[in-house]
Amino acid sequence: MTDQEKSDWVDRQLQAGLVAAYAAMLNFKRYKKTPVIVSRNGQILEVHPDKMPPATQEN
Repeated sequence: MTDQEKSDWVDRQLQAGLVAAYAAMLNFKRYKKTPVIVSRNGQILEVHPDKMPPATQEN
């Protein structure tokens, strides 16, 4: 396995882990019925988990 292949593999694994963590966070927030706290344009906002974009994995 070349260095580039190793790097690509690590990138794919990290992306898959981030997608799984994001999906788990949204499920937890739905279960607890609590908002997701985000920062948009320098403002702190509470967003309902159902209004957050779904977890997706880019190829």
